[in-house]
Amino acid sequence: MPISNDFLTRLEIKENTVLLAVSGGIDSVVMAHLFRETGCNFGIAHCNFGLRGAASDGDEAFVCALATTWGVPFFAKTFDTEAHSTQHKISIQMAARTLRYEWWESLRVQHHYIYIATAHHRDDSVETALFNFSRGTGLRGLTGIPSENAAIIRPMLFVGREAILQYAVSRGIEWREDSSNANDDYRRNFIRHRIVPLFEELNPAFLVTAESNIGRLRESDLNLEFLLKNYLGTDVSAAGARWDKAKLMHLPGVQEALIRLLKPYGFTREQARQVAAHLPETGLELRSQHYRLLIDRATVCVLSADAPPPESLQIQEDDLMVRLPEGGTLFVMEVPVVPPFPDGQTAVIVDAARLQYPLRLRNWQSGDVFQPYGMGGQRQKLQDFFTNLKLSRLEKERVRLLENGDGAIIWVVGFRLDERFRITESSTKAIQIQKVP
Repeated sequence: MPISNDFLTRLEIKENTVLLAVSGGIDSVVMAHLFRETGCNFGIAHCNFGLRGAASDGDEAFVCALATTWGVPFFAKTFDTEAHSTQHKISIQMAARTLRYEWWESLRVQHHYIYIATAHHRDDSVETALFNFSRGTGLRGLTGIPSENAAIIRPMLFVGREAILQYAVSRGIEWREDSSNANDDYRRNFIRHRIVPLFEELNPAFLVTAESNIGRLRESDLNLEFLLKNYLGTDVSAAGARWDKAKLMHLPGVQEALIRLLKPYGFTREQARQVAAHLPETGLELRSQHYRLLIDRATVCVLSADAPPPESLQIQEDDLMVRLPEGGTLFVMEVPVVPPFPDGQTAVIVDAARLQYPLRLRNWQSGDVFQPYGMGGQRQKLQDFFTNLKLSRLEKERVRLLENGDGAIIWVVGFRLDERFRITESSTKAIQIQKVP
Protein backbone atom coordinates (compact mmCIF):
# COMPACT_ATOMS: atom_id res chain seq x y z
CA MET A 1 0.00 0.00 0.00
CA PRO A 2 1.52 3.36 -1.00
CA ILE A 3 1.21 4.91 2.45
CA SER A 4 3.66 7.72 1.75
CA ASN A 5 1.74 8.85 -1.35
CA ASP A 6 -1.61 8.71 0.46
CA PHE A 7 -0.13 10.49 3.46
CA LEU A 8 1.26 13.32 1.34
CA THR A 9 -2.07 13.68 -0.49
CA ARG A 10 -4.10 13.78 2.69
CA LEU A 11 -1.74 16.01 4.67
CA GLU A 12 -2.77 19.61 4.06
CA ILE A 13 -0.48 21.21 6.62
CA LYS A 14 2.87 21.15 4.83
CA GLU A 15 3.51 24.85 5.39
CA ASN A 16 2.76 24.65 9.12
CA THR A 17 4.97 23.59 12.00
CA VAL A 18 3.87 20.39 13.70
CA LEU A 19 4.86 18.81 17.00
CA LEU A 20 4.96 15.02 16.62
CA ALA A 21 4.12 12.83 19.61
CA VAL A 22 6.57 9.94 19.25
CA SER A 23 6.65 7.12 21.79
CA GLY A 24 9.17 4.97 19.94
CA GLY A 25 6.55 2.39 18.92
CA ILE A 26 6.01 1.42 15.30
CA ASP A 27 2.99 3.70 14.70
CA SER A 28 4.57 6.96 15.85
CA VAL A 29 7.97 6.16 14.34
CA VAL A 30 6.38 5.49 10.94
CA MET A 31 4.43 8.74 11.29
CA ALA A 32 7.70 10.58 11.96
CA HIS A 33 9.30 9.04 8.86
CA LEU A 34 6.30 10.07 6.77
CA PHE A 35 6.48 13.64 8.01
CA ARG A 36 10.17 13.71 7.15
CA GLU A 37 9.40 12.51 3.62
CA THR A 38 6.85 15.29 3.10
CA GLY A 39 9.35 18.00 4.05
CA CYS A 40 7.15 19.40 6.82
CA ASN A 41 8.68 21.57 9.52
CA PHE A 42 8.32 19.48 12.67
CA GLY A 43 9.66 18.75 16.12
CA ILE A 44 9.44 15.58 18.22
CA ALA A 45 8.09 15.24 21.77
CA HIS A 46 8.52 12.12 23.88
CA CYS A 47 6.80 11.28 27.18
CA ASN A 48 8.60 9.00 29.63
CA PHE A 49 5.92 7.76 32.00
CA GLY A 50 8.37 5.72 34.06
CA LEU A 51 6.11 2.68 34.09
CA ARG A 52 8.49 0.10 32.58
CA GLY A 53 11.79 0.91 34.26
CA ALA A 54 14.82 0.62 31.99
CA ALA A 55 12.59 -0.06 28.99
CA SER A 56 10.99 3.39 29.36
CA ASP A 57 14.42 5.02 29.48
CA GLY A 58 15.42 2.98 26.41
CA ASP A 59 12.41 4.33 24.51
CA GLU A 60 13.45 7.88 25.33
CA ALA A 61 17.03 7.29 24.23
CA PHE A 62 15.82 5.73 20.96
CA VAL A 63 13.54 8.66 20.08
CA CYS A 64 16.23 11.17 21.11
CA ALA A 65 18.71 9.48 18.75
CA LEU A 66 16.16 9.59 15.92
CA ALA A 67 15.57 13.32 16.37
CA THR A 68 19.30 14.01 16.68
CA THR A 69 20.06 12.10 13.48
CA TRP A 70 17.48 14.11 11.61
CA GLY A 71 18.48 17.40 13.20
CA VAL A 72 14.97 18.29 14.39
CA PRO A 73 13.96 19.79 17.77
CA PHE A 74 13.51 17.19 20.49
CA PHE A 75 11.60 17.52 23.76
CA ALA A 76 11.36 14.89 26.49
CA LYS A 77 9.82 14.83 29.92
CA THR A 78 9.68 12.20 32.65
CA PHE A 79 6.44 11.96 34.63
CA ASP A 80 5.63 10.40 37.99
CA THR A 81 2.53 8.82 36.51
CA GLU A 82 1.73 6.56 39.45
CA ALA A 83 1.84 9.49 41.89
CA HIS A 84 -0.48 11.53 39.63
CA SER A 85 -2.84 8.55 39.41
CA THR A 86 -2.93 8.15 43.19
CA GLN A 87 -3.24 11.88 43.91
CA HIS A 88 -6.17 12.39 41.54
CA LYS A 89 -7.74 8.95 42.12
CA ILE A 90 -7.75 8.06 38.43
CA SER A 91 -6.43 5.10 36.46
CA ILE A 92 -2.83 4.92 35.28
CA GLN A 93 -4.05 5.19 31.69
CA MET A 94 -6.10 8.33 32.42
CA ALA A 95 -3.23 9.86 34.39
CA ALA A 96 -0.83 9.28 31.48
CA ARG A 97 -3.34 10.74 29.03
CA THR A 98 -3.89 13.89 31.11
CA LEU A 99 -0.17 14.43 31.65
CA ARG A 100 0.84 14.03 28.02
CA TYR A 101 -1.88 16.21 26.52
CA GLU A 102 -1.23 19.03 28.99
CA TRP A 103 2.51 18.88 28.31
CA TRP A 104 2.08 18.73 24.55
CA GLU A 105 -0.15 21.80 24.60
CA SER A 106 2.35 23.75 26.74
CA LEU A 107 5.11 22.86 24.24
CA ARG A 108 2.93 23.83 21.30
CA VAL A 109 2.24 27.27 22.73
CA GLN A 110 5.78 27.90 24.01
CA HIS A 111 7.52 26.88 20.77
CA HIS A 112 4.87 28.18 18.36
CA TYR A 113 3.77 24.91 16.80
CA ILE A 114 0.47 25.03 14.95
CA TYR A 115 -0.53 21.40 15.44
CA ILE A 116 0.20 18.39 17.60
CA ALA A 117 0.16 15.13 15.62
CA THR A 118 -0.53 11.74 17.20
CA ALA A 119 -0.19 8.39 15.43
CA HIS A 120 -3.66 6.96 16.04
CA HIS A 121 -4.66 4.82 13.06
CA ARG A 122 -7.75 3.12 11.65
CA ASP A 123 -7.61 0.11 13.96
CA ASP A 124 -7.30 2.36 17.03
CA SER A 125 -10.44 4.19 15.90
CA VAL A 126 -12.40 0.95 15.45
CA GLU A 127 -11.24 -0.35 18.84
CA THR A 128 -12.28 2.95 20.45
CA ALA A 129 -15.79 2.67 18.97
CA LEU A 130 -16.09 -0.94 20.24
CA PHE A 131 -14.78 0.08 23.66
CA ASN A 132 -17.28 2.93 23.90
CA PHE A 133 -20.09 0.63 22.81
CA SER A 134 -19.15 -1.90 25.51
CA ARG A 135 -19.36 0.64 28.33
CA GLY A 136 -22.33 2.65 27.01
CA THR A 137 -22.36 5.61 24.67
CA GLY A 138 -24.42 7.76 22.35
CA LEU A 139 -24.05 8.16 18.61
CA ARG A 140 -20.92 10.31 18.86
CA GLY A 141 -19.12 7.65 20.88
CA LEU A 142 -19.54 5.22 17.98
CA THR A 143 -17.70 7.52 15.55
CA GLY A 144 -14.27 6.44 16.76
CA ILE A 145 -11.38 8.89 17.01
CA PRO A 146 -11.82 12.29 15.30
CA SER A 147 -9.20 13.27 12.76
CA GLU A 148 -8.94 16.73 14.33
CA ASN A 149 -9.71 18.11 17.76
CA ALA A 150 -8.64 21.72 18.31
CA ALA A 151 -4.85 21.68 17.76
CA ILE A 152 -4.65 17.86 17.77
CA ILE A 153 -4.44 16.18 14.36
CA ARG A 154 -4.37 12.44 13.62
CA PRO A 155 -3.05 12.06 10.08
CA MET A 156 -2.70 8.25 10.25
CA LEU A 157 -6.40 7.40 10.61
CA PHE A 158 -6.65 6.42 6.95
CA VAL A 159 -4.38 3.36 7.36
CA GLY A 160 -4.49 0.16 9.47
CA ARG A 161 -1.94 -1.56 11.69
CA GLU A 162 -1.01 -4.23 9.13
CA ALA A 163 -0.20 -1.69 6.41
CA ILE A 164 1.93 0.31 8.86
CA LEU A 165 3.91 -2.84 9.68
CA GLN A 166 4.41 -3.64 5.99
CA TYR A 167 5.63 -0.10 5.35
CA ALA A 168 8.11 -0.23 8.24
CA VAL A 169 9.52 -3.59 7.21
CA SER A 170 9.81 -2.62 3.55
CA ARG A 171 11.76 0.54 4.47
CA GLY A 172 13.94 -1.12 7.11
CA ILE A 173 12.57 1.19 9.78
CA GLU A 174 13.49 0.33 13.39
CA TRP A 175 11.16 0.84 16.33
CA ARG A 176 10.73 -0.10 19.97
CA GLU A 177 8.30 -2.77 21.13
CA ASP A 178 6.11 -2.00 24.14
CA SER A 179 5.62 -5.25 26.02
CA SER A 180 2.32 -4.00 27.48
CA ASN A 181 0.79 -4.14 23.98
CA ALA A 182 1.13 -7.93 23.92
CA ASN A 183 -1.06 -8.72 26.92
CA ASP A 184 -4.69 -8.24 27.89
CA ASP A 185 -4.09 -6.23 31.06
CA TYR A 186 -5.62 -3.14 29.51
CA ARG A 187 -9.21 -3.16 28.30
CA ARG A 188 -8.28 -1.86 24.87
CA ASN A 189 -5.79 -4.70 24.44
CA PHE A 190 -8.57 -7.13 25.39
CA ILE A 191 -10.65 -5.74 22.52
CA ARG A 192 -7.66 -5.80 20.16
CA HIS A 193 -6.51 -9.36 20.90
CA ARG A 194 -9.75 -11.13 21.70
CA ILE A 195 -12.83 -9.26 20.42
CA VAL A 196 -11.64 -8.07 17.01
CA PRO A 197 -10.39 -11.56 15.97
CA LEU A 198 -13.87 -12.96 16.70
CA PHE A 199 -15.44 -10.37 14.42
CA GLU A 200 -12.85 -11.23 11.79
CA GLU A 201 -14.03 -14.84 11.92
CA LEU A 202 -17.45 -13.57 10.86
CA ASN A 203 -16.03 -11.09 8.37
CA PRO A 204 -12.33 -11.27 7.39
CA ALA A 205 -12.55 -7.65 6.24
CA PHE A 206 -14.12 -6.54 9.54
CA LEU A 207 -11.75 -3.62 10.14
CA VAL A 208 -12.37 -2.20 6.68
CA THR A 209 -16.13 -2.66 7.09
CA ALA A 210 -16.02 -1.09 10.55
CA GLU A 211 -14.12 1.91 9.17
CA SER A 212 -16.86 2.41 6.56
CA ASN A 213 -19.55 2.11 9.26
CA ILE A 214 -17.76 4.67 11.41
CA GLY A 215 -17.65 7.05 8.45
CA ARG A 216 -21.40 6.74 7.96
CA LEU A 217 -22.07 7.17 11.67
CA ARG A 218 -19.86 10.27 11.71
CA GLU A 219 -21.84 11.80 8.85
CA SER A 220 -25.09 10.97 10.65
CA ASP A 221 -23.74 12.61 13.78
CA LEU A 222 -22.82 15.75 11.83
CA ASN A 223 -26.28 15.82 10.23
CA LEU A 224 -27.91 15.50 13.64
CA GLU A 225 -25.76 18.31 15.02
CA PHE A 226 -26.72 20.53 12.08
CA LEU A 227 -30.44 19.77 12.27
CA LEU A 228 -30.59 20.13 16.05
CA LYS A 229 -28.78 23.47 15.97
CA ASN A 230 -31.03 24.86 13.25
CA TYR A 231 -34.23 23.54 14.84
CA LEU A 232 -33.48 24.99 18.26
CA GLY A 233 -31.99 28.23 16.96
CA THR A 234 -29.37 27.66 19.60
CA ASP A 235 -27.88 30.71 21.31
CA VAL A 236 -24.52 29.27 22.34
CA SER A 237 -21.17 30.75 23.32
CA ALA A 238 -18.31 30.03 25.70
CA ALA A 239 -20.15 32.16 28.27
CA GLY A 240 -23.25 29.94 28.18
CA ALA A 241 -26.29 28.92 26.19
CA ARG A 242 -30.04 29.21 26.00
CA TRP A 243 -32.57 26.79 24.47
CA ASP A 244 -36.31 27.10 23.92
CA LYS A 245 -38.20 24.73 26.25
CA ALA A 246 -41.19 24.26 23.95
CA LYS A 247 -38.95 23.15 21.09
CA LEU A 248 -36.98 20.84 23.36
CA MET A 249 -40.17 19.17 24.58
CA HIS A 250 -41.26 18.49 20.99
CA LEU A 251 -38.14 16.40 20.33
CA PRO A 252 -38.81 12.62 20.24
CA GLY A 253 -35.60 11.95 22.20
CA VAL A 254 -35.24 14.98 24.45
CA GLN A 255 -32.94 13.28 27.00
CA GLU A 256 -30.39 12.25 24.38
CA ALA A 257 -30.55 15.72 22.85
CA LEU A 258 -29.88 17.31 26.25
CA ILE A 259 -26.94 14.97 26.86
CA ARG A 260 -25.42 16.24 23.63
CA LEU A 261 -26.26 19.90 24.29
CA LEU A 262 -25.05 19.98 27.89
CA LYS A 263 -21.88 17.87 27.60
CA PRO A 264 -19.67 20.78 26.38
CA TYR A 265 -20.57 22.59 29.60
CA GLY A 266 -19.55 19.69 31.85
CA PHE A 267 -23.00 18.39 32.78
CA THR A 268 -23.36 14.62 33.21
CA ARG A 269 -25.80 12.18 31.67
CA GLU A 270 -27.60 11.99 35.01
CA GLN A 271 -27.98 15.77 35.13
CA ALA A 272 -29.31 15.74 31.57
CA ARG A 273 -31.85 13.12 32.68
CA GLN A 274 -32.94 15.38 35.54
CA VAL A 275 -33.37 18.33 33.18
CA ALA A 276 -35.47 16.20 30.81
CA ALA A 277 -37.64 14.97 33.69
CA HIS A 278 -38.23 18.51 35.04
CA LEU A 279 -38.44 20.31 31.70
CA PRO A 280 -42.15 21.23 32.03
CA GLU A 281 -41.44 22.82 35.42
CA THR A 282 -39.68 26.00 36.49
CA GLY A 283 -36.88 26.59 38.95
CA LEU A 284 -34.60 23.54 38.75
CA GLU A 285 -30.98 24.67 39.10
CA LEU A 286 -27.94 22.44 38.55
CA ARG A 287 -24.21 23.04 38.54
CA SER A 288 -21.23 21.58 36.73
CA GLN A 289 -17.64 22.48 37.52
CA HIS A 290 -17.73 25.77 35.62
CA TYR A 291 -21.38 26.36 34.69
CA ARG A 292 -24.82 26.64 36.24
CA LEU A 293 -28.09 25.64 34.61
CA LEU A 294 -31.58 26.94 35.28
CA ILE A 295 -34.93 25.80 33.91
CA ASP A 296 -36.97 28.96 33.49
CA ARG A 297 -40.48 29.64 32.24
CA ALA A 298 -39.61 29.45 28.57
CA THR A 299 -35.97 28.47 28.34
CA VAL A 300 -33.19 26.25 29.63
CA CYS A 301 -30.30 28.60 30.43
CA VAL A 302 -26.63 27.81 31.02
CA LEU A 303 -24.35 30.52 32.38
CA SER A 304 -20.70 30.55 33.36
CA ALA A 305 -20.35 30.14 37.12
CA ASP A 306 -16.76 31.40 37.01
CA ALA A 307 -17.47 34.84 35.60
CA PRO A 308 -17.03 37.51 38.28
CA PRO A 309 -19.95 39.91 38.71
CA PRO A 310 -19.51 43.02 36.57
CA GLU A 311 -17.75 45.78 38.44
CA SER A 312 -19.45 49.10 39.02
CA LEU A 313 -17.96 52.09 37.25
CA GLN A 314 -18.31 55.85 37.28
CA ILE A 315 -19.25 58.15 34.41
CA GLN A 316 -17.90 61.68 34.54
CA GLU A 317 -19.53 64.71 32.92
CA ASP A 318 -16.94 64.89 30.14
CA ASP A 319 -17.10 61.14 29.29
CA LEU A 320 -18.38 60.52 25.79
CA MET A 321 -17.74 56.78 25.59
CA VAL A 322 -17.50 54.24 28.39
CA ARG A 323 -16.45 50.64 27.75
CA LEU A 324 -18.31 48.12 29.91
CA PRO A 325 -16.40 45.30 31.67
CA GLU A 326 -19.06 42.75 30.64
CA GLY A 327 -18.84 43.85 26.99
CA GLY A 328 -20.40 46.66 25.01
CA THR A 329 -20.08 50.42 25.19
CA LEU A 330 -22.10 53.33 26.58
CA PHE A 331 -22.17 56.47 24.43
CA VAL A 332 -23.10 59.74 26.14
CA MET A 333 -23.85 62.81 24.03
CA GLU A 334 -25.91 65.99 23.97
CA VAL A 335 -28.90 65.88 21.58
CA PRO A 336 -31.72 68.27 20.62
CA VAL A 337 -34.69 68.44 22.99
CA VAL A 338 -37.13 67.16 20.40
CA PRO A 339 -39.12 63.91 20.07
CA PRO A 340 -39.27 61.06 19.27
CA PHE A 341 -37.53 59.70 22.33
CA PRO A 342 -36.05 56.17 22.69
CA ASP A 343 -38.10 53.48 24.44
CA GLY A 344 -35.40 52.64 26.97
CA GLN A 345 -34.32 49.31 25.51
CA THR A 346 -31.18 50.48 23.74
CA ALA A 347 -31.07 54.16 24.74
CA VAL A 348 -32.66 56.90 26.84
CA ILE A 349 -32.78 60.68 26.54
CA VAL A 350 -32.75 62.47 29.89
CA ASP A 351 -33.07 66.00 31.24
CA ALA A 352 -29.47 67.15 31.69
CA ALA A 353 -30.49 69.47 34.55
CA ARG A 354 -31.43 66.46 36.70
CA LEU A 355 -28.04 64.78 36.39
CA GLN A 356 -25.54 64.89 39.22
CA TYR A 357 -22.07 63.61 38.35
CA PRO A 358 -20.41 61.25 38.64
CA LEU A 359 -23.07 58.82 37.47
CA ARG A 360 -22.61 55.18 38.45
CA LEU A 361 -23.31 51.96 36.56
CA ARG A 362 -23.88 49.07 38.94
CA ASN A 363 -25.66 45.76 39.46
CA TRP A 364 -29.19 45.87 40.80
CA GLN A 365 -29.70 44.88 44.43
CA SER A 366 -32.57 43.53 46.45
CA GLY A 367 -34.62 46.47 47.73
CA ASP A 368 -33.91 48.75 44.76
CA VAL A 369 -36.90 50.99 43.91
CA PHE A 370 -37.49 53.29 40.96
CA GLN A 371 -40.30 55.20 39.25
CA PRO A 372 -40.92 53.50 35.87
CA TYR A 373 -41.52 55.94 33.03
CA GLY A 374 -45.18 56.04 32.06
CA MET A 375 -46.54 55.22 35.53
CA GLY A 376 -47.09 58.82 36.67
CA GLY A 377 -44.39 58.79 39.31
CA GLN A 378 -45.53 55.60 41.08
CA ARG A 379 -42.75 53.77 42.87
CA GLN A 380 -42.07 50.11 42.10
CA LYS A 381 -39.61 47.59 43.45
CA LEU A 382 -37.27 46.29 40.79
CA GLN A 383 -38.07 42.74 41.87
CA ASP A 384 -41.76 43.34 41.03
CA PHE A 385 -40.79 45.06 37.79
CA PHE A 386 -38.75 41.99 36.77
CA THR A 387 -41.57 39.63 37.74
CA ASN A 388 -44.00 41.52 35.50
CA LEU A 389 -41.51 41.18 32.64
CA LYS A 390 -41.17 37.43 33.40
CA LEU A 391 -37.39 37.65 33.54
CA SER A 392 -35.53 34.50 34.51
CA ARG A 393 -33.20 34.42 37.48
CA LEU A 394 -30.20 34.47 35.17
CA GLU A 395 -31.60 37.39 33.17
CA LYS A 396 -32.15 39.36 36.38
CA GLU A 397 -28.56 38.76 37.45
CA ARG A 398 -27.35 40.45 34.26
CA VAL A 399 -29.39 43.66 34.72
CA ARG A 400 -27.40 46.87 35.23
CA LEU A 401 -28.61 50.16 36.65
CA LEU A 402 -27.49 53.66 35.77
CA GLU A 403 -27.57 55.62 39.03
CA ASN A 404 -27.52 59.39 39.55
CA GLY A 405 -25.03 61.08 41.84
CA ASP A 406 -27.77 61.45 44.48
CA GLY A 407 -28.53 57.71 44.40
CA ALA A 408 -31.69 57.86 42.26
CA ILE A 409 -32.00 55.27 39.50
CA ILE A 410 -31.89 56.94 36.07
CA TRP A 411 -32.23 53.89 33.85
CA VAL A 412 -32.81 50.17 34.25
CA VAL A 413 -30.44 49.54 31.35
CA GLY A 414 -32.13 47.79 28.48
CA PHE A 415 -35.62 48.13 29.95
CA ARG A 416 -37.04 51.41 31.29
CA LEU A 417 -36.22 55.06 32.01
CA ASP A 418 -37.06 56.50 35.42
CA GLU A 419 -39.94 59.04 35.32
CA ARG A 420 -37.92 61.65 37.22
CA PHE A 421 -35.38 62.01 34.40
CA ARG A 422 -37.74 62.27 31.42
CA ILE A 423 -37.76 65.25 29.09
CA THR A 424 -40.44 67.85 30.03
CA GLU A 425 -41.67 71.11 28.52
CA SER A 426 -39.24 72.99 30.72
CA SER A 427 -36.20 70.94 29.65
CA THR A 428 -33.55 73.01 27.89
CA LYS A 429 -30.76 70.47 27.48
CA ALA A 430 -30.98 66.76 26.72
CA ILE A 431 -28.40 63.97 27.10
CA GLN A 432 -28.73 60.71 25.18
CA ILE A 433 -27.24 57.61 26.77
CA GLN A 434 -27.03 54.63 24.42
CA LYS A 435 -25.74 51.11 24.97
CA VAL A 436 -24.14 49.44 21.96
CA PRO A 437 -23.33 45.68 22.13
